[in-house]
Amino acid sequence: LAMTIGYPNGAGDDSGNTNQFYSQYEPKEVLGHGLSSVVRKCVEKSTKKEFAVKVIDLNNLDANSEDARADAMKELEVLRKVQGHPNIILLHGYFETAAYVFFVFEICPNGELFEHLNKVVRLSEKRTRAVMQQLLDALQFLHRRSIVHRDIKAENILLDEAMNIKLTDFGFATEVEDDESLTDLCGTPSYLSPEILIVNMYERYERTSVHGYGRAVDMWASGVLMYTMLSGSPPFWHRKQMTMLRLIMEGRFSFDSPEWEEISDAAKDLIRRLLRVDSKQRPTAAEALQHQFFCPAGASTPVV
Repeated sequence: LAMTIGYPNGAGDDSGNTNQFYSQYEPKEVLGHGLSSVVRKCVEKSTKKEFAVKVIDLNNLDANSEDARADAMKELEVLRKVQGHPNIILLHGYFETAAYVFFVFEICPNGELFEHLNKVVRLSEKRTRAVMQQLLDALQFLHRRSIVHRDIKAENILLDEAMNIKLTDFGFATEVEDDESLTDLCGTPSYLSPEILIVNMYERYERTSVHGYGRAVDMWASGVLMYTMLSGSPPFWHRKQMTMLRLIMEGRFSFDSPEWEEISDAAKDLIRRLLRVDSKQRPTAAEALQHQFFCPAGASTPVV
């Protein structure tokens, strides 16, 4: 990584550290906002290259700033472990002060897949295949390193100048010991898998054999995304959230709407497999990449 700036013991005067960032980068327009962060375009003065900087205001959070710093440290640790994949966001630098944390990322000029979907509504099967292939390849890379992303959704997929995807926002990502070791509730409601809900809705796992969750939650969320890209609407949605959560836990979705008529059986089959309620029955990322959806008739190996 280009640079890591430590922060002084005892908050003290950290203007020097803040200046380290501003002496190297010139901030430009705001690209987006998070709950406690802002993303700006910035230009590296020495190279004139553009980057996206995520600035986390440690004092602007409901949580205490030490917890916020610990979360940023955890995100940094995960990001460092997952560098080097073409479909995972590249971290160019990192700066830390008493009040702020700066993550400097490569810039993705075509923005979020979410915004792109809002404009075009649906993606062709060919385009969906390209996005899914890149996403599953990135997930295979993460899962082999025992890292679960836990927030796969269209908002967390960026598009570079060539419309290749870059998986971003590793704020919920964590290392997993085994595939039943996680229990905390995190993610985005319409993308949550049944096992996350089951673990969190039943009193200490009474009446259920599900004791935790792992990598398979990312596979479920990628199934939700694939369905959404092809049809223009999510598989599980209801204005009453409890009803939506029940639909998810029962795995109740359909291909009844007219837009599914011209979509291939292979695409539907992969979605059905990814959206299996029993997480043990879902394919891994590596298995999903071998699915016939990625192997058009006559080809013996997946088309890359």
